Amino acid sequence: MKGIKHFWAIALMALLMTGAVLPAQEKSPEIPAAPPVSAPAPAAPALELDPALQRIIDMDNEAQAKADIWIREHEELNKEKPFQDDTLPMRIRDRLDSVEKAYQDYLFSHSENMEARLAYASFLMDTGKDNEAAKEWLRLKETHPGHPVLLNNLGNYFAQKGDAPEAFPYYEEAMASAPREALYVKNLASVVYVFREEAMAYYRLKPQQALLLAQALYRKALLLKPDDFITHTALAQTWYYLTPFEPEKALADWKKAYELASDDSERQGILLHYARVAILSGKFDEAEKQLEEITYAKHQELKKTLLQNLNERRKLAQEKSASDSPAPSQAKPESAEPVPLP
Repeated sequence: MKGIKHFWAIALMALLMTGAVLPAQEKSPEIPAAPPVSAPAPAAPALELDPALQRIIDMDNEAQAKADIWIREHEELNKEKPFQDDTLPMRIRDRLDSVEKAYQDYLFSHSENMEARLAYASFLMDTGKDNEAAKEWLRLKETHPGHPVLLNNLGNYFAQKGDAPEAFPYYEEAMASAPREALYVKNLASVVYVFREEAMAYYRLKPQQALLLAQALYRKALLLKPDDFITHTALAQTWYYLTPFEPEKALADWKKAYELASDDSERQGILLHYARVAILSGKFDEAEKQLEEITYAKHQELKKTLLQNLNERRKLAQEKSASDSPAPSQAKPESAEPVPLP
């Protein structure tokens, strides 16, 4: 079954260089217990899809892959000089419309086929028809109330709409239906992290506790899927928002992410965080050495931001050191003896 694109991986990476300082709280929250599910979906053996449906899913994947290629090619042309391809939107729309019609024709004679409806809803979500996708999932939920895929997808839908309180219970139910599936735990962690104020109200937490809850959920997801690079980076991000900042723990999590990086670009992305942790720890020379290793063009903007941050903090540290030192005229030689009064 074709997967669904998730918005929070992008949302989390967008928080790369930001971070609010939150007041510290002492108690770490427990992972919330998921409510009971009236009809959990039983584990079923893997079944082959109807070949006709499989052909449509393959057609769907090929169409979206082709659209991505066209878009990338258009972006590359625009790097050289301004280029406008007026046919691009029409070509993409025509390709996707043919896929949508194939799904609809299949569903006309297979209206109760759950795999087909899930695939169709996934297609709708991927192509920006979120509300239509949600209608499909809500319809299926009436007959499959404990199906974790449906519950997770509905959580995704409400999270993307910014309605986190509506999303939280869907993820909790998905976790209860499939307790060994890391994806649902990670998704809840990400929504708690991105929508911290809503999580505070929903779970009755203080600011610091909402972050600790996100951390606990990320760690639970990693117990289920230890080699998930995105989850490791998301967990490491949380340290920037906790006070007091704990550089050793933050660096330990970034090092675990570094070990799972798939290429040099991802590894350099982690080195940016090594530098950021060093800056926050006052280790300016170490941070400078880390930033010297950053060569990929995609990381240059963040590198520039960190260098500016480094220079500002180094200057402030030097000014503070100078102000804390006594002026030469006020300093007394250590060996000076008191002068006796006449």
